[in-house]
Amino acid sequence: MDLKSPFTLGHSVAVAELAEEAGRRLPRRREAVAGLTAREVEALILLARGLSNRQIAERLVITPKTARNHVEHIYAKIGASSRAGAAMFAVQHGLLPEEKAAAARTPR
Repeated sequence: MDLKSPFTLGHSVAVAELAEEAGRRLPRRREAVAGLTAREVEALILLARGLSNRQIAERLVITPKTARNHVEHIYAKIGASSRAGAAMFAVQHGLLPEEKAAAARTPR
């Protein structure tokens, strides 16, 4: 008889053990640069690429109002007052991988 079977331990113990194991493997939710959430970073990258709030909403499958809220939170967290300022922040912090690759290819 397997003493670790969910039927011998009870479902709640087996579930607790699984949750504990999963907790060790899965990283906790982390914040990115300047306290931005992962979703805000996604929105910032799209904003920096020139997408409008409506286009950001479509790409992230969220409402335009949620996209607008993300952009406002991004501005507040990074101290930007415009889309251009937010885009500059994204570039300076390496959030646009294609720009980093282009800079690496450019001879100095």
